[in-house]
Amino acid sequence: MTSTFDDLPKNWSLAKINDVADIESNLVDPKDFQSYPHVAPNRIESGNGKLLEYKTIETDAVTSSKHLFFPGHIIYSKIRPYLAKAVIVDFEGLCSADMYPIKANINPVYLHKWLISAEFTHLVSRTQGRTVLPKVNQKALKKIAIPIPPLNEQHRIVTKIEALTTRSRKAREALDAIPTLLDQFRQSVLAAAFRGDLTADWRAQNPDVEPAEKLLERIRVERRSRWETTELEKMKAKGKILKNDQWKKKYKQPSSCRQENVSTLPNTWSWCTADEVSSIGTGATPKKSESKYYEGGTIPWITSGALNSLFVSKASDFITDAAIQETNAKLFPPKTLLVAMYGEGQTRGRVSELLIEAATNQACAALSFHETSEKIQPVVKLFFQKNYEDIRLIASGGVQPNLNLSIIRNTAIPVPPLMEQSKILEKVDYYMKVADAVEKRYSEIITEQKNLDQSILAKAFRGQLVPQDPTDEPASVLLQRIQAEREKLNAKTKKKKTRTKKKK
Repeated sequence: MTSTFDDLPKNWSLAKINDVADIESNLVDPKDFQSYPHVAPNRIESGNGKLLEYKTIETDAVTSSKHLFFPGHIIYSKIRPYLAKAVIVDFEGLCSADMYPIKANINPVYLHKWLISAEFTHLVSRTQGRTVLPKVNQKALKKIAIPIPPLNEQHRIVTKIEALTTRSRKAREALDAIPTLLDQFRQSVLAAAFRGDLTADWRAQNPDVEPAEKLLERIRVERRSRWETTELEKMKAKGKILKNDQWKKKYKQPSSCRQENVSTLPNTWSWCTADEVSSIGTGATPKKSESKYYEGGTIPWITSGALNSLFVSKASDFITDAAIQETNAKLFPPKTLLVAMYGEGQTRGRVSELLIEAATNQACAALSFHETSEKIQPVVKLFFQKNYEDIRLIASGGVQPNLNLSIIRNTAIPVPPLMEQSKILEKVDYYMKVADAVEKRYSEIITEQKNLDQSILAKAFRGQLVPQDPTDEPASVLLQRIQAEREKLNAKTKKKKTRTKKKK
């Protein structure tokens, strides 16, 4: 019997699990227990032994054999990755065949705490094989060591552990509110930024700043000029001779912002649509069956799944020049904003910025900026971050609601004067860094708390958590009594079997 415990207190003993508990195996057919609770390893919280919501045999629709357990049993998961999962039950039910029902002959809570400790999990892991999902078998489990204090001290240890873990749990409950509060804080900062609240003092000190409308007008002029230049090049390439300017009437004005649908802004701000300040398009997914579109590809290709971070610097896949030439896939330059028009979970509505030249699939709306409009790209990106929940609400579709290019084009964006934009970005960056620092510290504290819980258990099983009482009955006497009671029970059982055999 191997153990790392070299200096246990006086009156303690080192035993095997088999010396203080009975690992029971009572496999039954679940069809005979349809209304019984069914506990699987994934219904137990790792590290603390908390039982999560469980189902019944009937609703879980299980068919393989299960272990029958009874009130007072400790149910222990014997399979990776569910080691350190054990729970004391106060009801009768069935558990997975990958779990052991254990009946304790010592304080059951003390044994349970040992089973979920890092020390015990380490000892268990050394017994496992090298299969994909290694298991600890019953024979090996019985031989694993456990430090045994006197029975009275077991009770004191359990009381102390539960008092400390109650305090730890309350602290964790308070800490668990932090991520939600941080999300609310970040959204409040963004909302304040686009109401003009963050820069109200700055505006008061700078009343003569150029209004945003003049900036937008320059962007509109550049947009039309860029279109005319492109159209002229196309017509010249086709050899067309221009007799007049009638062709300019083909210019399609960008979507304009409907003033009745927007809120009041500071005097120097203006509303515009995404269509007015960017070129908006999308990509395509070349046929997977066409190897020429993918084999040897060097062009980064982005899917909506990559948009859950604020920047995209890595490709989801690579496509070839043939894919660009023969399909609707197209290249977008760095600084292009990508908005996920559909995707699973929280992806839809996310905005990210390309750091590389890349193509995208059809699930991404691409907003490219040119000349003067490049200066307001950071504010447009920030607004899409702020507008994430709102833009998701206006998504249309069936089972999985989607956005579309029309929704993206018509998104109304509040635009501050150019000088004020830089001040807004500075303030938002400051507050976001504050939130990030709090979030980092929160993660560190959560890790420290988990380590603290395990540290409490480590001290408990070395006799360092509560003082020893020299008048306590030694653990060796307790172990002898358990052994004597087992032998007596075994003799009684054997005698009963003999009588039954004689009757037959």
